[in-house]
Amino acid sequence: MDFCQFFKQKRRAIGTVREFAKDNGYDVAYISRLENGITTPPKDSNKLTKLGLALGIAKGSSEWQEFLDLASMAKNELPIDLRDDERAVAMLPAFYRTLRNEKLDREEAEKLLKLIRSSGKEE
Repeated sequence: MDFCQFFKQKRRAIGTVREFAKDNGYDVAYISRLENGITTPPKDSNKLTKLGLALGIAKGSSEWQEFLDLASMAKNELPIDLRDDERAVAMLPAFYRTLRNEKLDREEAEKLLKLIRSSGKEE
């Protein structure tokens, strides 16, 4: 699922595009462009937060994290929490090589596994 699909699904559970836009102070055309992938999610975190809350997503929930992750993907960005994690960023080249089915040396593979198992947090 991408951001557009996620957003549209959540918005439909609330009501029509017009109702959602009117109730939350948005332009109907803007919401329609978001849902159709014509406009990317806002880069401003306050604006993105406002959209998420308008959709009824509980801040801090797993659904909230999915919303933020999908928004980052739609903007071709790393999620902010990962951008700020030096260990995670340092392992991205190894992760990319893994996705491309290129071999990692043993040390890189162990570091990548450790990072994945620890969810990027210091132990």
